Amino acid sequence: MVTVKRLLAVALLLGACSAPTTTQTTEAPTATTSPRIVTTSAAPTQEVSVQTCATPPVTFSALCEVYGLLETWHVDGRPDAALLADVALRGLQDFTTTETEPPPRTLICAIPHEAFTSVCDELGARVASDQIPVGPAVESALTYMSDVGLDPFTYYLPPDQVGAFRVNGIVGGIGVLLDARDAAGSKCTQVNSICRLEVVLALEDNPGFDAGLQPGDVITAVDGVSVDGRGFTSIVTEIAGDETGSVTLRIERDGETVELAIERSELNVPTVRYAESIGGAAYLSIPDFEFDIPALLNDAIEEIVAAGETTLVVDLRDNPGGYIDAFVEVADEFVDGGVVMISDGPGEHLEYEAGPGGALTTQRLIVLVNQGTASAAEMLAGSLRDRRDAVVVGTTTFGKDAVQIPFTLRNGGEFHVAVARWTTPSGETAGQGGLSPDIEVTWPAGASIEEVVAIALDTTA
Repeated sequence: MVTVKRLLAVALLLGACSAPTTTQTTEAPTATTSPRIVTTSAAPTQEVSVQTCATPPVTFSALCEVYGLLETWHVDGRPDAALLADVALRGLQDFTTTETEPPPRTLICAIPHEAFTSVCDELGARVASDQIPVGPAVESALTYMSDVGLDPFTYYLPPDQVGAFRVNGIVGGIGVLLDARDAAGSKCTQVNSICRLEVVLALEDNPGFDAGLQPGDVITAVDGVSVDGRGFTSIVTEIAGDETGSVTLRIERDGETVELAIERSELNVPTVRYAESIGGAAYLSIPDFEFDIPALLNDAIEEIVAAGETTLVVDLRDNPGGYIDAFVEVADEFVDGGVVMISDGPGEHLEYEAGPGGALTTQRLIVLVNQGTASAAEMLAGSLRDRRDAVVVGTTTFGKDAVQIPFTLRNGGEFHVAVARWTTPSGETAGQGGLSPDIEVTWPAGASIEEVVAIALDTTA
């Protein structure tokens, strides 16, 4: 299974990606249960020919590809066709537009499963009565199906929204990490009064941070339009836009409503930071797990080793994660061989091992985390706790245990599929509400490196 393992090593994702992605071309899937090719009268003036996905028209190719990728790759196995069809139907029913196009003589409706026949019937009726454009209507159905009918880490990005998410889940254009959860802590794919859209972190020196966004802010409207009842992915991609222009967010903070106008721009990516001899410890901050991080660590590691400190504070706060390959290379430095992460998907159990001879294998480790510690960063914190008896200090982490693969579709869109779930070497998971720290600490806002290290040393003394 070398090919699958390489694919699984590509990415861990909350959303969405301008970092390098896997381009995967797939054949349009044949329907699970092939519908008969029939002609129905969806409206007095519109004929609809319901066909399989064997040779779909371009307007249905993305729907066919997405369903096929779910069947082949999704961590939970074959999709519930009836559920997805029902959600797609709602997305079609909610579709509104001022654009029209002449109805075709016969509407060719290609569907991946016979459960989607109701989608064809509704589309035919609306084409006849309102002359809605077929392509955008099907796109609405697919987007809604992805937003509401699937897990939070499996989602579709239309061609004009590709790039809204970074590989680590950071929202392009403004540089924030967002989340929506219910009262029980379960992640939501749809935003509403129970599952509110919350800012988890705002990257320093980026538009969201500079405009005043703070962790805990609840976003209630984007450019004057309420987010209530909308899909998480579609809201986030609207906020990101094409990383130009501005976006106005209405937020609730401490019982007050505030509107922030944010000028989008390309993101200013944070880098590795380190310091030696702070109260008898060395300090190392890892900002994410992009492909450049292992190389950027080299200088820091040389200085830390040369300083000879016996205690190392590893700062993973507000680290949104990234690539498994980068995580393994970083873990190599802390662990002298052995398993650092395990992933399980349909028919696939993988154990990722560090190499021998790491440079940071002898120091006492203190790992700092917060709610913005996500994905590969949670993986490193848990792995170091398992393998090195690291003391984890801070607040409960974000809670992302999904391994994802991004696929580029024929229409230029992307479909990001959760293909596996990971655990630490001991079997600990972040999927049940995040990793809990060994020592609970609420980090003071704006604290300096010296102050953070002092807190870490005091609480673990």
